[in-house]
Amino acid sequence: MSLAINIAVLLPPATRTEVVRLNARFSDAGNNGFRFTVTHHPHLTLGQHFIDPTRLDEVCATVETALSKHVPLALQVTGARSGRTAQVLTVTPTPALQALHEHLLDALEPFEVFGTVESFQSDDPPPRTADVAWVTQFRHDSSYARFDPHITVGIGSVPVTTMPFEFTGHEIAVFRLGRFCTCRDQLKRWTL
Repeated sequence: MSLAINIAVLLPPATRTEVVRLNARFSDAGNNGFRFTVTHHPHLTLGQHFIDPTRLDEVCATVETALSKHVPLALQVTGARSGRTAQVLTVTPTPALQALHEHLLDALEPFEVFGTVESFQSDDPPPRTADVAWVTQFRHDSSYARFDPHITVGIGSVPVTTMPFEFTGHEIAVFRLGRFCTCRDQLKRWTL
């Protein structure tokens, strides 16, 4: 068995409050969405991986070593757009954010294994086949030159609008992934 994880930038309180407010506009009924709660964390993804759960401590030590070479991130939300199934806040790519993303992807590649639906947290509706495919293809489809920094707000067609704003990303965490690749259980946390 493997574990589906997300390495993510946590949002500071004011940014989290805004994302939770926007998320409240979406349905969370049944299998069609989610609410941000104490077990569903808004975030900015740096990397998604399937790992061997017996190596989680090694993965966390590797992340900690990688993070020691980085400083807090000055980030800017520039607006919103529709994704495949989600509405997201767009985040300006910066050299520091790109460097952190690439450093973590390089460091974690040796830990990656095959993943399945059972790799995800499933105390809510179970993960979708699309969730497994997303994490499986993350390195190829969403990393390095294809890295698209964003904050997922909700699932559905409700258009999201926001004024541009800035925030500092200074906390990074490893989470177990759930349905819609949401950040569920926090496994470890660091401060830049």
